Amino acid sequence: MSSLDYPLSESTKLEQIQQLFADWETHFASLPQGSLCDSFEGITKDGFYPYYFSQRLRILFIGKESVGLDSHNYLEVLAHCYRTEKEVGKQHLHTAAFHARMLHIAHGILHNIEDWDEIPWASQIGDTFAMKDGISFAFMNLSKVSNESGDWKADWDSISSASKASLEPRNFPREQIELLEPDIIISMNIAEHLAPVLGEMSQFCATGQAEGYSVMVSGKRTLLINTWHFSAAGNHETHYYAPIRELLDRWSQITEMPIFVDPQKRA
Repeated sequence: MSSLDYPLSESTKLEQIQQLFADWETHFASLPQGSLCDSFEGITKDGFYPYYFSQRLRILFIGKESVGLDSHNYLEVLAHCYRTEKEVGKQHLHTAAFHARMLHIAHGILHNIEDWDEIPWASQIGDTFAMKDGISFAFMNLSKVSNESGDWKADWDSISSASKASLEPRNFPREQIELLEPDIIISMNIAEHLAPVLGEMSQFCATGQAEGYSVMVSGKRTLLINTWHFSAAGNHETHYYAPIRELLDRWSQITEMPIFVDPQKRA
């Protein structure tokens, strides 16, 4: 059982995600020893936080890999960091750029693309994160194998082998994305690695800090924004939030997607 408090309305989706990971883990266990990495003990699970499916827009963030979370549930660990500990890896949540940026950007998008100065501090957003009256989003890593090297630098050998193993005989990452039904996907400098997962990616705009793509998810035309990695150096507003706002604006003009409206729950 998950320690996260999911509403009853999300129970079916949660069961589907859990079954997907059970199948994924079984597949990984069937691979020859050493196919993934020497230290692999089990899949690091991710997916959607509670109340994700109640948000005005469903936002899915996609990163590269977890660090130091072998066999753990990424969502449970990080929700506790956001709500209670207010720190990630001994860094205060305000200075943990990767996580603070996700909280800030998701809050901004879900609150009518508010101006950067109107967005609360990450710790304040975390107080009600993934709760009925707070914001929520989905998160998944490209690789389900945690980096246990003790180094924060991406282990691309492990990421590549785990990603390749996840595509055959089933495209597990695509199945996960389809279950999450995102309105907006925000990936972190990994567009080229998502192509084998998503198939055709049609770029419609680029700002210098981010590129916008149209991708098909379960027959639905979906926005993919690829940005700098959220841990990279750069100004929160000018290098991340402003380019994302610009691409959302352009996408809304192309598709008539209701991005700029007053926040409201889905019917």
